[in-house]
Amino acid sequence: MKRYIKELITHPLFSGSAIMVIGSNAINVLNYLYHLLMGRMLGPSFYGELAALISFMGLLAVIPSSLSLVIIKYVSAAKNKKETASLIKWLQARGIKVSMIMFGFTLIISPIIANFLHIGKISYLILIAVSFLFSIQTLINRSILQGLLKFKETVLTILSESIVKLASSMVLIFIGFRVGGAMLALAISVFLGWYMTTVYLKGSLQGQGEYSPNIKKMLMFSIPVILQSLATSSIYSSDVLLVKHFFTSHDAGIYASLSTLGKIIFFGAAPIGSVMFPLVSKRQSQGQDYRKIFIYSLLGTSLLASGVLLIYWLFPELAVSLLYGSAYLEATSLLIWFGIFITLFTLSFLIINYGLSLGRTSVVIFPLIAAFLQIIMIWFYHQTLLEVIIISLVISALLLVSLIIYSLYDSGGSKKN
Repeated sequence: MKRYIKELITHPLFSGSAIMVIGSNAINVLNYLYHLLMGRMLGPSFYGELAALISFMGLLAVIPSSLSLVIIKYVSAAKNKKETASLIKWLQARGIKVSMIMFGFTLIISPIIANFLHIGKISYLILIAVSFLFSIQTLINRSILQGLLKFKETVLTILSESIVKLASSMVLIFIGFRVGGAMLALAISVFLGWYMTTVYLKGSLQGQGEYSPNIKKMLMFSIPVILQSLATSSIYSSDVLLVKHFFTSHDAGIYASLSTLGKIIFFGAAPIGSVMFPLVSKRQSQGQDYRKIFIYSLLGTSLLASGVLLIYWLFPELAVSLLYGSAYLEATSLLIWFGIFITLFTLSFLIINYGLSLGRTSVVIFPLIAAFLQIIMIWFYHQTLLEVIIISLVISALLLVSLIIYSLYDSGGSKKN
Protein backbone atom coordinates (compact mmCIF):
# COMPACT_ATOMS: atom_id res chain seq x y z
CA MET A 1 0.00 0.00 0.00
CA LYS A 2 2.84 2.39 0.94
CA ARG A 3 4.58 1.56 -2.33
CA TYR A 4 1.41 2.32 -4.28
CA ILE A 5 0.93 5.69 -2.49
CA LYS A 6 4.58 6.59 -3.08
CA GLU A 7 4.26 5.69 -6.76
CA LEU A 8 1.12 7.82 -7.06
CA ILE A 9 2.67 10.87 -5.35
CA THR A 10 5.89 10.74 -7.40
CA HIS A 11 3.99 10.17 -10.65
CA PRO A 12 4.41 13.10 -13.11
CA LEU A 13 0.63 13.28 -13.48
CA PHE A 14 0.25 13.85 -9.74
CA SER A 15 2.90 16.57 -9.41
CA GLY A 16 1.83 18.28 -12.63
CA SER A 17 -1.84 17.99 -11.74
CA ALA A 18 -1.19 19.33 -8.25
CA ILE A 19 0.32 22.50 -9.71
CA MET A 20 -2.33 22.83 -12.40
CA VAL A 21 -5.32 21.97 -10.20
CA ILE A 22 -4.27 24.18 -7.26
CA GLY A 23 -3.12 26.99 -9.52
CA SER A 24 -6.02 26.72 -11.94
CA ASN A 25 -8.57 26.60 -9.15
CA ALA A 26 -6.99 29.69 -7.60
CA ILE A 27 -7.47 31.25 -11.04
CA ASN A 28 -11.02 29.91 -11.13
CA VAL A 29 -11.72 31.55 -7.77
CA LEU A 30 -10.55 34.86 -9.23
CA ASN A 31 -12.57 34.33 -12.40
CA TYR A 32 -15.71 33.47 -10.47
CA LEU A 33 -15.10 36.39 -8.16
CA TYR A 34 -14.91 38.41 -11.36
CA HIS A 35 -18.29 37.09 -12.53
CA LEU A 36 -19.73 37.53 -9.03
CA LEU A 37 -18.70 41.19 -8.90
CA MET A 38 -19.65 41.84 -12.51
CA GLY A 39 -23.07 40.31 -11.89
CA ARG A 40 -23.62 42.42 -8.78
CA MET A 41 -22.14 45.67 -10.14
CA LEU A 42 -23.84 45.49 -13.54
CA GLY A 43 -27.17 43.80 -12.66
CA PRO A 44 -28.83 40.98 -14.64
CA SER A 45 -29.43 42.93 -17.89
CA PHE A 46 -25.94 44.43 -18.32
CA TYR A 47 -24.32 41.24 -16.99
CA GLY A 48 -26.24 39.21 -19.58
CA GLU A 49 -24.75 41.50 -22.24
CA LEU A 50 -21.21 41.03 -20.88
CA ALA A 51 -21.64 37.23 -20.66
CA ALA A 52 -22.84 37.11 -24.27
CA LEU A 53 -19.79 39.13 -25.40
CA ILE A 54 -17.43 36.82 -23.50
CA SER A 55 -19.14 33.75 -24.98
CA PHE A 56 -18.88 35.25 -28.47
CA MET A 57 -15.17 35.95 -27.93
CA GLY A 58 -14.70 32.36 -26.79
CA LEU A 59 -16.43 30.96 -29.86
CA LEU A 60 -14.49 33.25 -32.18
CA ALA A 61 -11.23 32.10 -30.60
CA VAL A 62 -12.10 28.42 -31.00
CA ILE A 63 -10.12 27.85 -34.20
CA PRO A 64 -6.85 29.44 -32.99
CA SER A 65 -7.42 28.00 -29.48
CA SER A 66 -7.89 24.53 -30.89
CA LEU A 67 -4.32 24.64 -32.17
CA SER A 68 -3.23 24.58 -28.53
CA LEU A 69 -3.47 20.77 -28.46
CA VAL A 70 -1.51 20.53 -31.70
CA ILE A 71 1.25 22.74 -30.29
CA ILE A 72 1.39 20.82 -27.01
CA LYS A 73 1.61 17.50 -28.86
CA TYR A 74 4.43 18.60 -31.19
CA VAL A 75 6.46 20.48 -28.56
CA SER A 76 6.21 17.61 -26.05
CA ALA A 77 7.31 15.12 -28.72
CA ALA A 78 10.34 17.19 -29.87
CA LYS A 79 13.53 15.09 -29.85
CA ASN A 80 16.04 17.63 -28.49
CA LYS A 81 16.49 21.25 -27.32
CA LYS A 82 17.60 22.47 -30.74
CA GLU A 83 14.49 21.09 -32.40
CA THR A 84 12.33 22.51 -29.60
CA ALA A 85 13.84 26.01 -29.92
CA SER A 86 13.41 26.04 -33.70
CA LEU A 87 9.82 24.84 -33.41
CA ILE A 88 9.03 27.60 -30.87
CA LYS A 89 10.42 30.27 -33.21
CA TRP A 90 8.40 28.86 -36.11
CA LEU A 91 5.19 28.80 -34.06
CA GLN A 92 5.61 32.35 -32.73
CA ALA A 93 6.10 33.73 -36.23
CA ARG A 94 2.83 32.12 -37.35
CA GLY A 95 1.11 33.40 -34.21
CA ILE A 96 1.69 37.03 -35.23
CA LYS A 97 0.04 36.41 -38.61
CA VAL A 98 -2.97 34.65 -37.08
CA SER A 99 -3.41 37.54 -34.61
CA MET A 100 -3.64 40.05 -37.46
CA ILE A 101 -6.14 37.87 -39.33
CA MET A 102 -8.37 37.52 -36.24
CA PHE A 103 -8.19 41.29 -35.62
CA GLY A 104 -9.37 42.10 -39.14
CA PHE A 105 -12.04 39.39 -39.23
CA THR A 106 -13.55 40.51 -35.92
CA LEU A 107 -13.77 44.13 -37.12
CA ILE A 108 -15.57 43.04 -40.30
CA ILE A 109 -18.25 40.92 -38.59
CA SER A 110 -18.76 43.25 -35.59
CA PRO A 111 -21.90 45.02 -36.95
CA ILE A 112 -23.60 41.68 -37.70
CA ILE A 113 -22.86 40.27 -34.23
CA ALA A 114 -23.96 43.47 -32.48
CA ASN A 115 -27.31 43.25 -34.26
CA PHE A 116 -27.81 39.52 -33.53
CA LEU A 117 -27.02 39.90 -29.81
CA HIS A 118 -28.97 43.18 -29.52
CA ILE A 119 -25.88 45.07 -28.35
CA GLY A 120 -26.09 48.82 -28.91
CA LYS A 121 -22.41 49.76 -28.82
CA ILE A 122 -20.13 48.33 -31.49
CA SER A 123 -17.13 49.67 -29.55
CA TYR A 124 -17.40 46.60 -27.29
CA LEU A 125 -16.70 44.34 -30.27
CA ILE A 126 -13.84 46.58 -31.44
CA LEU A 127 -12.21 46.00 -28.04
CA ILE A 128 -12.56 42.24 -28.62
CA ALA A 129 -10.75 42.69 -31.94
CA VAL A 130 -7.91 44.57 -30.20
CA SER A 131 -7.68 41.80 -27.58
CA PHE A 132 -7.07 39.23 -30.33
CA LEU A 133 -3.85 41.04 -31.32
CA PHE A 134 -2.29 39.71 -28.11
CA SER A 135 -4.50 36.85 -26.91
CA ILE A 136 -3.65 34.56 -29.86
CA GLN A 137 0.08 34.99 -29.31
CA THR A 138 -0.42 34.45 -25.57
CA LEU A 139 -2.33 31.25 -26.29
CA ILE A 140 0.49 29.91 -28.45
CA ASN A 141 3.11 30.80 -25.83
CA ARG A 142 1.14 29.07 -23.06
CA SER A 143 0.68 25.97 -25.20
CA ILE A 144 4.45 25.86 -25.71
CA LEU A 145 4.99 26.17 -21.95
CA GLN A 146 2.63 23.23 -21.37
CA GLY A 147 4.38 21.18 -24.03
CA LEU A 148 7.64 21.85 -22.19
CA LEU A 149 5.87 20.65 -18.98
CA LYS A 150 6.38 24.12 -17.44
CA PHE A 151 3.08 24.04 -15.57
CA LYS A 152 4.15 26.51 -12.86
CA GLU A 153 4.97 29.23 -15.40
CA THR A 154 1.73 28.54 -17.24
CA VAL A 155 -0.30 29.00 -14.06
CA LEU A 156 1.56 32.17 -12.99
CA THR A 157 0.83 33.94 -16.27
CA ILE A 158 -2.89 33.15 -16.12
CA LEU A 159 -3.05 34.08 -12.43
CA SER A 160 -1.49 37.51 -13.09
CA GLU A 161 -3.79 38.09 -16.03
CA SER A 162 -6.87 37.21 -13.95
CA ILE A 163 -5.88 39.56 -11.11
CA VAL A 164 -5.38 42.49 -13.48
CA LYS A 165 -8.67 41.77 -15.28
CA LEU A 166 -10.59 41.70 -12.00
CA ALA A 167 -8.99 44.81 -10.49
CA SER A 168 -9.17 46.97 -13.61
CA SER A 169 -12.77 45.91 -14.36
CA MET A 170 -13.90 46.94 -10.88
CA VAL A 171 -12.20 50.34 -11.17
CA LEU A 172 -13.52 51.08 -14.66
CA ILE A 173 -17.09 49.98 -13.86
CA PHE A 174 -17.04 51.98 -10.60
CA ILE A 175 -16.01 55.05 -12.59
CA GLY A 176 -19.07 54.51 -14.77
CA PHE A 177 -17.95 52.67 -17.92
CA ARG A 178 -20.11 49.57 -17.21
CA VAL A 179 -19.80 46.90 -19.95
CA GLY A 180 -17.30 49.01 -21.90
CA GLY A 181 -15.06 49.18 -18.82
CA ALA A 182 -15.12 45.40 -18.42
CA MET A 183 -14.16 44.92 -22.07
CA LEU A 184 -11.31 47.46 -21.83
CA ALA A 185 -10.02 45.68 -18.72
CA LEU A 186 -10.03 42.42 -20.66
CA ALA A 187 -7.81 43.94 -23.36
CA ILE A 188 -5.37 45.27 -20.75
CA SER A 189 -5.06 41.90 -19.00
CA VAL A 190 -4.49 40.07 -22.29
CA PHE A 191 -1.53 42.35 -23.06
CA LEU A 192 0.00 41.48 -19.68
CA GLY A 193 -0.41 37.75 -20.40
CA TRP A 194 1.39 38.12 -23.72
CA TYR A 195 4.31 39.99 -22.11
CA MET A 196 4.79 37.43 -19.31
CA THR A 197 4.66 34.34 -21.55
CA THR A 198 7.18 35.94 -23.93
CA VAL A 199 9.60 36.52 -21.04
CA TYR A 200 9.22 32.93 -19.73
CA LEU A 201 10.04 31.46 -23.15
CA LYS A 202 13.24 33.42 -23.77
CA GLY A 203 15.39 30.73 -22.15
CA SER A 204 13.93 28.04 -24.40
CA LEU A 205 14.99 29.79 -27.63
CA GLN A 206 18.71 29.08 -27.24
CA GLY A 207 20.45 26.80 -29.71
CA GLN A 208 17.83 27.01 -32.44
CA GLY A 209 18.67 25.88 -35.93
CA GLU A 210 16.96 25.60 -39.27
CA TYR A 211 13.86 23.52 -38.66
CA SER A 212 10.38 23.36 -40.07
CA PRO A 213 7.80 20.81 -38.92
CA ASN A 214 6.10 18.40 -41.29
CA ILE A 215 3.35 20.78 -42.40
CA LYS A 216 1.23 18.10 -44.05
CA LYS A 217 1.32 15.87 -40.98
CA MET A 218 0.60 18.80 -38.67
CA LEU A 219 -2.30 19.93 -40.85
CA MET A 220 -3.82 16.44 -40.89
CA PHE A 221 -3.82 16.48 -37.09
CA SER A 222 -4.86 20.15 -36.83
CA ILE A 223 -8.08 19.80 -38.81
CA PRO A 224 -9.78 17.27 -36.51
CA VAL A 225 -8.48 19.13 -33.44
CA ILE A 226 -10.02 22.37 -34.75
CA LEU A 227 -13.31 20.57 -35.34
CA GLN A 228 -13.15 19.10 -31.83
CA SER A 229 -12.56 22.53 -30.29
CA LEU A 230 -15.36 24.07 -32.31
CA ALA A 231 -17.72 21.35 -31.17
CA THR A 232 -16.79 21.28 -27.48
CA SER A 233 -16.72 25.09 -27.17
CA SER A 234 -20.09 25.23 -28.88
CA ILE A 235 -21.60 22.78 -26.38
CA TYR A 236 -20.91 25.07 -23.40
CA SER A 237 -21.18 28.45 -25.19
CA SER A 238 -23.84 28.35 -27.91
CA ASP A 239 -26.60 27.85 -25.32
CA VAL A 240 -25.67 31.19 -23.69
CA LEU A 241 -25.82 32.98 -27.06
CA LEU A 242 -29.11 31.34 -28.05
CA VAL A 243 -30.71 32.22 -24.70
CA LYS A 244 -29.54 35.83 -25.17
CA HIS A 245 -31.20 35.78 -28.61
CA PHE A 246 -34.52 34.13 -27.66
CA PHE A 247 -35.12 35.27 -24.07
CA THR A 248 -35.36 38.60 -22.25
CA SER A 249 -32.21 40.32 -20.97
CA HIS A 250 -33.23 39.38 -17.41
CA ASP A 251 -33.59 35.68 -18.25
CA ALA A 252 -30.31 35.80 -20.18
CA GLY A 253 -28.63 37.15 -17.04
CA ILE A 254 -30.11 34.35 -14.90
CA TYR A 255 -28.94 31.75 -17.43
CA ALA A 256 -25.50 33.38 -17.58
CA SER A 257 -25.20 32.93 -13.79
CA LEU A 258 -26.13 29.24 -14.17
CA SER A 259 -23.57 28.82 -16.93
CA THR A 260 -20.85 30.41 -14.82
CA LEU A 261 -21.69 28.25 -11.79
CA GLY A 262 -21.85 25.13 -13.95
CA LYS A 263 -18.47 25.85 -15.48
CA ILE A 264 -16.89 25.69 -12.03
CA ILE A 265 -17.14 21.94 -12.53
CA PHE A 266 -15.58 22.00 -15.98
CA PHE A 267 -12.77 24.45 -15.32
CA GLY A 268 -12.12 22.96 -11.89
CA ALA A 269 -11.46 19.48 -13.28
CA ALA A 270 -10.09 20.39 -16.74
CA PRO A 271 -6.49 21.02 -15.51
CA ILE A 272 -6.12 17.28 -14.95
CA GLY A 273 -6.75 16.72 -18.65
CA SER A 274 -4.29 19.53 -19.49
CA VAL A 275 -1.55 17.63 -17.65
CA MET A 276 -2.65 14.28 -19.05
CA PHE A 277 -2.40 15.33 -22.73
CA PRO A 278 1.36 16.08 -22.99
CA LEU A 279 2.26 13.17 -20.68
CA VAL A 280 0.30 10.64 -22.76
CA SER A 281 1.62 12.13 -26.01
CA LYS A 282 5.22 12.04 -24.77
CA ARG A 283 4.95 8.46 -23.48
CA GLN A 284 3.33 7.25 -26.69
CA SER A 285 6.11 8.84 -28.78
CA GLN A 286 8.69 7.06 -26.60
CA GLY A 287 6.89 3.71 -26.74
CA GLN A 288 6.06 3.71 -23.00
CA ASP A 289 2.85 2.67 -21.24
CA TYR A 290 0.33 5.52 -20.90
CA ARG A 291 -2.88 3.78 -19.78
CA LYS A 292 -2.34 4.41 -16.07
CA ILE A 293 -2.16 8.13 -16.75
CA PHE A 294 -5.61 8.05 -18.32
CA ILE A 295 -7.08 5.95 -15.49
CA TYR A 296 -5.71 8.33 -12.85
CA SER A 297 -6.99 11.31 -14.87
CA LEU A 298 -10.47 9.84 -15.20
CA LEU A 299 -10.61 9.07 -11.48
CA GLY A 300 -9.42 12.54 -10.46
CA THR A 301 -11.81 14.28 -12.85
CA SER A 302 -14.76 12.21 -11.63
CA LEU A 303 -14.01 12.95 -7.96
CA LEU A 304 -13.60 16.70 -8.46
CA ALA A 305 -16.71 17.04 -10.65
CA SER A 306 -18.85 14.92 -8.32
CA GLY A 307 -17.74 16.94 -5.29
CA VAL A 308 -18.94 20.24 -6.76
CA LEU A 309 -22.12 18.62 -8.08
CA LEU A 310 -22.91 17.34 -4.58
CA ILE A 311 -22.65 20.88 -3.20
CA TYR A 312 -25.04 22.15 -5.91
CA TRP A 313 -27.52 19.40 -5.02
CA LEU A 314 -27.42 19.95 -1.26
CA PHE A 315 -26.94 23.73 -1.08
CA PRO A 316 -28.22 25.33 -4.31
CA GLU A 317 -29.50 28.52 -2.67
CA LEU A 318 -26.20 29.04 -0.84
CA ALA A 319 -24.21 28.55 -4.06
CA VAL A 320 -26.31 31.05 -6.02
CA SER A 321 -26.70 33.68 -3.30
CA LEU A 322 -23.05 33.46 -2.26
CA LEU A 323 -21.80 34.17 -5.77
CA TYR A 324 -24.53 36.30 -7.28
CA GLY A 325 -26.87 37.51 -4.54
CA SER A 326 -30.65 37.45 -4.09
CA ALA A 327 -31.31 38.94 -7.56
CA TYR A 328 -30.32 35.60 -9.12
CA LEU A 329 -32.21 33.18 -6.81
CA GLU A 330 -34.44 32.16 -9.75
CA ALA A 331 -31.48 30.04 -10.85
CA THR A 332 -31.62 27.86 -7.70
CA SER A 333 -34.05 25.21 -8.96
CA LEU A 334 -32.12 24.87 -12.24
CA LEU A 335 -28.60 24.61 -10.80
CA ILE A 336 -28.48 20.84 -10.21
CA TRP A 337 -29.66 20.13 -13.77
CA PHE A 338 -27.07 22.46 -15.25
CA GLY A 339 -24.45 20.85 -12.98
CA ILE A 340 -25.29 17.36 -14.25
CA PHE A 341 -25.05 18.60 -17.84
CA ILE A 342 -21.57 20.07 -17.25
CA THR A 343 -20.38 17.00 -15.30
CA LEU A 344 -21.27 14.69 -18.17
CA PHE A 345 -19.65 17.08 -20.62
CA THR A 346 -16.46 17.30 -18.51
CA LEU A 347 -16.01 13.51 -18.55
CA SER A 348 -16.67 13.46 -22.29
CA PHE A 349 -14.08 16.20 -22.84
CA LEU A 350 -11.42 14.18 -21.01
CA ILE A 351 -12.08 11.07 -23.13
CA ILE A 352 -11.98 13.14 -26.34
CA ASN A 353 -8.61 14.68 -25.40
CA TYR A 354 -7.23 11.27 -24.46
CA GLY A 355 -8.12 9.99 -27.93
CA LEU A 356 -6.50 13.00 -29.58
CA SER A 357 -3.32 12.66 -27.48
CA LEU A 358 -2.96 9.20 -29.04
CA GLY A 359 -3.68 10.52 -32.54
CA ARG A 360 -7.15 8.93 -32.76
CA THR A 361 -8.67 11.82 -34.68
CA SER A 362 -11.90 10.00 -35.58
CA VAL A 363 -13.10 10.70 -32.01
CA VAL A 364 -14.07 14.25 -33.08
CA ILE A 365 -17.12 12.93 -34.95
CA PHE A 366 -19.03 12.49 -31.68
CA PRO A 367 -18.76 16.06 -30.26
CA LEU A 368 -19.49 17.47 -33.73
CA ILE A 369 -22.78 15.59 -33.90
CA ALA A 370 -23.61 16.55 -30.31
CA ALA A 371 -22.94 20.27 -30.89
CA PHE A 372 -25.05 20.30 -34.06
CA LEU A 373 -27.96 18.55 -32.33
CA GLN A 374 -27.79 20.92 -29.35
CA ILE A 375 -28.10 24.03 -31.52
CA ILE A 376 -30.92 22.56 -33.62
CA MET A 377 -32.90 21.36 -30.60
CA ILE A 378 -32.56 24.63 -28.66
CA TRP A 379 -33.45 26.63 -31.78
CA PHE A 380 -36.80 24.83 -32.07
CA TYR A 381 -37.48 24.05 -28.38
CA HIS A 382 -36.87 26.92 -25.98
CA GLN A 383 -40.10 27.58 -24.10
CA THR A 384 -38.32 27.73 -20.72
CA LEU A 385 -34.76 27.84 -19.40
CA LEU A 386 -35.26 24.34 -17.96
CA GLU A 387 -36.13 23.01 -21.41
CA VAL A 388 -32.89 24.47 -22.79
CA ILE A 389 -30.86 22.83 -19.99
CA ILE A 390 -32.54 19.42 -20.34
CA ILE A 391 -31.74 19.40 -24.06
CA SER A 392 -28.05 20.01 -23.27
CA LEU A 393 -28.10 17.39 -20.50
CA VAL A 394 -29.58 14.64 -22.67
CA ILE A 395 -27.17 15.37 -25.52
CA SER A 396 -24.17 15.30 -23.14
CA ALA A 397 -25.32 11.96 -21.72
CA LEU A 398 -25.59 10.48 -25.22
CA LEU A 399 -22.17 11.92 -26.07
CA LEU A 400 -20.55 10.29 -23.03
CA VAL A 401 -22.12 6.89 -23.71
CA SER A 402 -21.05 7.06 -27.36
CA LEU A 403 -17.47 7.94 -26.41
CA ILE A 404 -17.25 5.10 -23.89
CA ILE A 405 -18.46 2.59 -26.50
CA TYR A 406 -16.06 4.05 -29.09
CA SER A 407 -13.12 3.94 -26.66
CA LEU A 408 -13.75 0.32 -25.71
CA TYR A 409 -14.10 -0.69 -29.35
CA ASP A 410 -11.02 1.29 -30.45
CA SER A 411 -8.95 -0.02 -27.53
CA GLY A 412 -9.92 -3.58 -28.38
CA GLY A 413 -9.01 -2.98 -32.01
CA SER A 414 -5.64 -1.54 -31.06
CA LYS A 415 -4.78 -4.52 -28.86
CA LYS A 416 -5.77 -6.90 -31.61
CA ASN A 417 -3.64 -5.05 -34.15
